[in-house]
This record gives sequence, structure tokens and C-alpha cells, in this order.
Amino acid sequence: MRLISYAIIVTTLALGACVYRPDIKQGNFLKPDMIEQIKPGMSEAQVRFVLGPPMVKDLFHADRWDYVYYNVPSSLNGDRAVSEQHVVVMFKDGKVTSVEQMHPVQQKGG
Repeated sequence: MRLISYAIIVTTLALGACVYRPDIKQGNFLKPDMIEQIKPGMSEAQVRFVLGPPMVKDLFHADRWDYVYYNVPSSLNGDRAVSEQHVVVMFKDGKVTSVEQMHPVQQKGG
């Protein structure tokens, strides 16, 4: 009886250590071809149709839309890096004036 109790305790502790953590993906994932479709002179509605609503729409800078995407890989896959994508669309009078893709940041996951 005591052996069975020890086996149950050891099994419970072993299974408790096996916790799966999925990748954490937040924000707007934009494919390169989606970004290339945005051209100067497009309306806000056209940009929203192609890219979706912006992740950040600053009240103090209404003419700037920020599309941000983060991917934090699961802890079980330690060789993958945390990645970030940041695209800024600037408007003037409701029309696109520029699209800027910020340099992606790569950080070692862990």
C-alpha cells in the first residue's frame, strides 16, 4: 500500500512539472504583401480594409496609426527568439502620406 502511495506522489509531481505554455501572439500580424498594398493617397477606410484596425490609435496624434505585433515563443522551445513587428501609417486630411516599417527587434526567448 505504501509503495502505491509513493508511486502516486511521484507521478503527480512529475506531471505537475509538465506544463505546456503556448506561443503568445499579440497585435496585428501583417504580411509583407499587405504592407506593400498601402500607397500614398489611400483613405483611412481603404487602409482599415487591407490592414485591419490599428493596434494603437493615439488620441494626441490622430493622423498616426501604429500596427504592432509581438510573438513570444513557448518556454518549451528555447531556441526561438521573441519577435516584434511595428508598422506606422501616417495620414494627412484622411489620406495616407507615408508608411514606415520599423526595424524588427529580435530578443532571445527563455
